[in-house]
Amino acid sequence: MLTKAWKYANRLNSFIPPPPFGGRPGVQKKIFIVVANPVSDSFSSAIADTAVAGLRDGGHEVRRVDLYAAHPTARAFQPLLSDAERKDYFSEGLQAHLTSDAQVAHAVESLRWCDSLVLVYPTWWFNMPAVLKGFFDRCFVPGVGFKYDKAAGKRTSGLLHIQQVGVVTTYGFSASQILRVGDAGRCMISGGMRMLFHPECQLHWLRMHSKQATPTA
Repeated sequence: MLTKAWKYANRLNSFIPPPPFGGRPGVQKKIFIVVANPVSDSFSSAIADTAVAGLRDGGHEVRRVDLYAAHPTARAFQPLLSDAERKDYFSEGLQAHLTSDAQVAHAVESLRWCDSLVLVYPTWWFNMPAVLKGFFDRCFVPGVGFKYDKAAGKRTSGLLHIQQVGVVTTYGFSASQILRVGDAGRCMISGGMRMLFHPECQLHWLRMHSKQATPTA
């Protein structure tokens, strides 16, 4: 009963951490890690490296995408939603870029494969990097992130298999300054984004403040 109430509290407020998940024998997680930092040897990249190594040592399956790096094709992720993509936005499952853009296709397949999603990025201007927002714009489209009933005017979740979301982010400002100004990335992920996942999806937000003196954070 206590664990259930704890999970509910986390869904109401992301500042309340979820119950600890130490794993269970024989239970293997499928984890998709998305990194958004243009500096290849950044603190964000080191965090992701450590996470991948630890999770694999724990017997979990891990996929990783660095949005600024040339993977899986010979270029960085293209975050711009094109004119054609916007016009086809509500053509569920028929959007051309889901198959024509190899990076989008890889990301969507990984989103459908995983049961846990981890985002690693620096918070700039009180928000996530633009490339990560573009990742959401182009990959979490109708038919993937959610389904849209035009007749009823309602949205339903499209990634119900994702049960855990982790965010690791750095801030240039102190915790009190962020609290006063606001954190747009956190509002988006803990609010609107989490509605796309399992109803009991738990969110673990790990934050490091006052990293302004570390340009590669």
